[in-house]
Amino acid sequence: MGKKLMKNLLLGLLFTLILSTTALANSGGGTKIEKNVDGIKVDLILSGDTVKTGDNELTIKLYDEKGQPLENANVKVTAEMPGNSMDDMKMNNSKPEAISFKAGHEKGEYTGNINFSDKGNWTVKTDFTVENQEKMADFDVKIASSGPNWFIIGGFLGVVVIIIIIAAVSKNKKKASAA
Repeated sequence: MGKKLMKNLLLGLLFTLILSTTALANSGGGTKIEKNVDGIKVDLILSGDTVKTGDNELTIKLYDEKGQPLENANVKVTAEMPGNSMDDMKMNNSKPEAISFKAGHEKGEYTGNINFSDKGNWTVKTDFTVENQEKMADFDVKIASSGPNWFIIGGFLGVVVIIIIIAAVSKNKKKASAA
């Protein structure tokens, strides 16, 4: 009876550990930064709680004074690092490329992918044309390094340790029953 209880307890612990690492990996609903430009509300929506180096999907939402989504806007976005830190000496001083955002799933929504090459503070410059009027909104975004996810690595490491413990306990019980 004790052997069955121990196996069930360890399997339950293993199952809980696997589910907890999955939940930690998928947590995060995104971040929204709002600006108001001449009566037009501009929302920059980041795909996660933190933006990391590499490709990131960004969403721009445009609303008029009454809160109605603005359709048929021409939206271009440029991301650049401000040139006020010593770290910028190592960076390539080429002009950032403007990326045209395409209409999204909802009215007034525009999406596109931006590649952030380095961690640090970036300015996401949004140029948009609505009703033949050109407008601009700048958003300050902090970019984190896209290093490993330690929660997931720790979870898998915990699973491996539990498997080794189960194997050691099983082996010791077989030796004890054989003697």
